[in-house]
Amino acid sequence: MPVPPSVKNLYQVFSSWLFDQAFPLWGSIGCDGTEKHPSCWGAHEQLTLDGKPDLTGYKRMRVQARQLYAFTQASFMGWSKGNAIAESIYHFMQNGQQGEGWWARRLTREGKILDPTADLYDLAFIIFSFAWYGRLTGDPKPIHQARQTIRWIQQYMAFPKGGFKNTLPLEKGYRQQNPHMHLLEAALALYETTGSEQDLVFVQQLIALFKNYFFDLQRGNLGEYFTENWQSPPGKAGDEIEPGHQYEWIWLLAEYNRLVGGHAMSEAIRMYEFNRRFAVDKITGLVFNKVKRDGSFMGKSVRLWVQTEAIRATSLMDDEKSYNHLAQIIYNLLYRFFALCPSGTWRDQFNDRLQFCDNKIPTSSFYHIVSGFVQLGRVMGYPRYPQVSPQFTESNLSKI
Repeated sequence: MPVPPSVKNLYQVFSSWLFDQAFPLWGSIGCDGTEKHPSCWGAHEQLTLDGKPDLTGYKRMRVQARQLYAFTQASFMGWSKGNAIAESIYHFMQNGQQGEGWWARRLTREGKILDPTADLYDLAFIIFSFAWYGRLTGDPKPIHQARQTIRWIQQYMAFPKGGFKNTLPLEKGYRQQNPHMHLLEAALALYETTGSEQDLVFVQQLIALFKNYFFDLQRGNLGEYFTENWQSPPGKAGDEIEPGHQYEWIWLLAEYNRLVGGHAMSEAIRMYEFNRRFAVDKITGLVFNKVKRDGSFMGKSVRLWVQTEAIRATSLMDDEKSYNHLAQIIYNLLYRFFALCPSGTWRDQFNDRLQFCDNKIPTSSFYHIVSGFVQLGRVMGYPRYPQVSPQFTESNLSKI
């Protein structure tokens, strides 16, 4: 069915906020550096509630990678300053490289390694952002680095029963599906950029993990935490469902179907229906942070990123009920999360009484906002990305 006027109108408001307020703010105040080179030290980790840089003393590589993605997309969508900012962040990220494919978790403000731990979540976003940045520039180097990182993960972080360690050195705690989910996002971006069968193999391996271990076929929902042998742990860790992650997987499975012709949409539909039944407030349309495996209520607290992932998944469902909810989600984003805060910023969390309950403006949310907007734009017929660069041939990549 055609996109209803309510969604189209809200998309225009969203677009104005993003290009007139958000990109200019995060491309200036949100960047770090000297007066002559305002983004030479990458992106700030977060802002204070009054919209000023909050100098935390550290910078996570995942945040730098997310901002690289955001400004790469800005450039694709015609924001003229996006390319230069993306280039500066990319160069700052090189400070985190400890070897071929081996990246630190945290840097100092100026780019010295603060925490050398290899974190799977951060590595996933490095691969993801380099795949997109390579596509923007046509430069084979970031593509080569993305592949090096995948090979390093496979060599040093692999578990015998499939999947990878959360960190290296290994830290205590259950295994998690979340970093594997972002690895799939990265692998799909890399495959779409190169069109190479070599990159498709990694995609297929991660899809197999989802089908074999992450997705609960009986209940139709997605586990978060697992033992070393991919068993669901006892107690709270095994009982929690995060609707935001289910929405992310719905979108990823749809991407897999679009790019590869894969067959995973039945699982995606089951997760979507689970969320619709148990995770959406019937009055406001807000999506809750957590519910239980059986759909039981766990409170009404909500976070921004969950709503943007709901945009990505709900925009795929071509029916009237979903479009009505999509309009609600975008409205909530614009008039709850983007309201009563500095222009171009956001509120990140609301408690059960819908009261703002955060003490910072996290930079990391911008990746979710931009990716939600990009998917919404696809429903409208744009943005249109360039074709795969001829420089991404295997022979050219092997020369680096």
